[in-house]
Amino acid sequence: MMTLGLGLAGLALIGGLLVLLRRPALTREPDDRDQDVLEAAEREVRDLGALKSPEDADDELQDWGPGAPT
Repeated sequence: MMTLGLGLAGLALIGGLLVLLRRPALTREPDDRDQDVLEAAEREVRDLGALKSPEDADDELQDWGPGAPT
């Protein structure tokens, strides 16, 4: 009985490996994001501090969303 379980586990492992190896690699399309603006936004959030309340963070951070005034 244990041999049957090990055999099934082995087949499942081999099948999983075959699926992973045959799967096409994900291709990244070039994005139209401005890396400098993105890095500035990430830096601003990172430097904000962990103890800020959501209201304080909302007051201190710029609006980086779509359509935000520059």
